[in-house]
Amino acid sequence: MTVEIHLDSSPLATGTAKATGADLVDRGADFKSCGITVGVYIENETDGSYGTVSAVTEDTVTATLTGGTVNGWITGDTYNIYKTATKDAEISRIYTDRRFGTKVFRRSELNDHGNRIKDGEDLDANDENVFGPGQPSRRA
Repeated sequence: MTVEIHLDSSPLATGTAKATGADLVDRGADFKSCGITVGVYIENETDGSYGTVSAVTEDTVTATLTGGTVNGWITGDTYNIYKTATKDAEISRIYTDRRFGTKVFRRSELNDHGNRIKDGEDLDANDENVFGPGQPSRRA
């Protein structure tokens, strides 16, 4: 079984601040229409500050920034806004059936050997000493 882990490492929105102040202003960015919501992670790449969005309109995002040199916005600062509350947070996992390459979204859909659990599954499929379904064991 292999596991693919998908992280929130690609920004939902990027751009450049168009005004100086405590709020990020980017006229025409359409933040709300792009799916930016309260509670998501925002970072100011220019000064290294970051925070959580507390209010959003089409052109403005409000967040209290920390960890940077200015902890605010200066015209020309570049920003990234992510889908979750934490940058690089796990978004999803996909498990791959070792036998057939089938992808599933829940670990519970695979047995201990990494094979997909199905109705009528060959229960001795992982026993190397058996010729096939319902066949005698090689050890006999």
